[in-house]
Amino acid sequence: MNTEQWQNVQDLFEKALTKPPSERENFLKEACGDNSQLYREVASLLQADSDTHDLLKSPAFDTFGFMDSLPHSGQRIGPYRVIEELGMGGMGAVYLAERADGQFEQQVALKLIKTGMATQQILKRFQSERQILARLQHPNIARLLDGGITDDGAPFFAMEYIQGEPITAYCDRHRLSIEERLKLFIMVCEAVQYAHRNLVVHRDLKPNNILVTEEGVVKLLDFGIARMLDEESLAVGGQTLTQAGTRVLTPEYASPEQVRGEPVTTASDIYSLGVLLYELLSGKRPYEVSSTSPLEMEKIICQTTPPKPSSAFKQLANTNPEHPVESPPGEIARRRGTSPEKLKKQLSGDLDTICLMALRKEPERRYQSAQQMAEDIKRYLTDRPLLARPDTFEYRFRKFVGRNRTLLTGISMVMVLITALVIYYTVRLSRERDRAQLEARKATQVSQFLSSLFEVSEPGQSMGEAITARELLDKGAARLETELATQPEVQATMMDVIGEVYYSLGLYDQSLSLLQKALDIRRRLFGEVHPDVARSQVALGNILREMGKYPEAE
Repeated sequence: MNTEQWQNVQDLFEKALTKPPSERENFLKEACGDNSQLYREVASLLQADSDTHDLLKSPAFDTFGFMDSLPHSGQRIGPYRVIEELGMGGMGAVYLAERADGQFEQQVALKLIKTGMATQQILKRFQSERQILARLQHPNIARLLDGGITDDGAPFFAMEYIQGEPITAYCDRHRLSIEERLKLFIMVCEAVQYAHRNLVVHRDLKPNNILVTEEGVVKLLDFGIARMLDEESLAVGGQTLTQAGTRVLTPEYASPEQVRGEPVTTASDIYSLGVLLYELLSGKRPYEVSSTSPLEMEKIICQTTPPKPSSAFKQLANTNPEHPVESPPGEIARRRGTSPEKLKKQLSGDLDTICLMALRKEPERRYQSAQQMAEDIKRYLTDRPLLARPDTFEYRFRKFVGRNRTLLTGISMVMVLITALVIYYTVRLSRERDRAQLEARKATQVSQFLSSLFEVSEPGQSMGEAITARELLDKGAARLETELATQPEVQATMMDVIGEVYYSLGLYDQSLSLLQKALDIRRRLFGEVHPDVARSQVALGNILREMGKYPEAE
């Protein structure tokens, strides 16, 4: 059995274990299709597993001849002592080990090739992984610490032991918000960008290979199927380490070009980052790859257009209650510290755009680098326009408003205050202007009326008879009632003027009558509270005091 066949057997076996025992046979038949050999191999593993419930100690491993030579607890490998197994992949196994030569205390993750898998190609791939790790020194990438040869002549290397959990599980357990998840994801992008700058493509980015420690530090692991982009590293004995016919990948996170067996570039890692981000945000992956059939996988990954993360979450919210989903939308939202409605709204727009940009089928249409993808996430977090969106004025203005909301709120308040002050003083000045114009018209009308009074003293008007001042006042008072009836403000003013003249002549009764009429007119026009009303009341009070009518004057 070659590497690819073993990988298919292992992947299908692990998926079958997640199903209830009563459903495994139907699942296996559907997944294997016409591949009877694949069906028999996986069925035998399931049967062996059901006997002891321990894959690593079951006869299933005897089928492949692994059991006899698996390292056991306490065994020495180079300067290290094995403590326990941490995991097993397609070509190697990883063990927790500790330094046993007494030089210093240290726990490491020890990686070895599984017995029976040490073909020439696997050995070259193992050596390539060790070479890749040796050139990568980054705080978010697990470091290579040591390497050597076992007593049996098999290569091993020791890596930094990371106590953490997959990034998706960490985010859900800590109920991290969307913003907090994005900040962790930026750390992943920075580690991937560093690998790309060193001409390394990971090719298997997935949650299990991206751990987060309890301190919240991201660590990128498992460069077992990574490749180096420089030609010298790619060519080993005239062959590449990643030939097109040997597709070693994780289907759920693999790019279309990986599934088709085409040359892999850094764009493949960008695609896998897009799948990971999609899952971190919406709680599900863009595709559900349930079949190991190459044709079916290619159809799903290469031809199916993924929905927007917000749409995928909305579909979960609209799921028929009779067919419950694995993670209902309410639980997904709670794991992100929010409600389903708020989560759907938050995913819509820029986050949809970032995910779908990374998930484009054509490698050249994705983000050009992990750094560029991280930059767009930083732009989202700071309300700046994305690189992935059309640069329209409306979009840029909306982002500017969101980014400067506090500043613009303050400016808006100042503008409202200035506008209110301008309106207030404009209205006030307008009223003052109207009042001045009214007073000017009143003064003109008063002047014209007084001039007309004195016209009767001219010889042509008086027919040569002498006219006294008293007669002029009496004639003016009589004319007030008729000629100025349509101009009450002027009428009241003239009554004040003639009343004051009567008062100065000692004609109190005539003065009192006119001043009282002027007060009545002004009360009717302006109400009780007005300067003109107050002036009439003062003049009337003075007359009443002169007449000895003190109670009325008060």
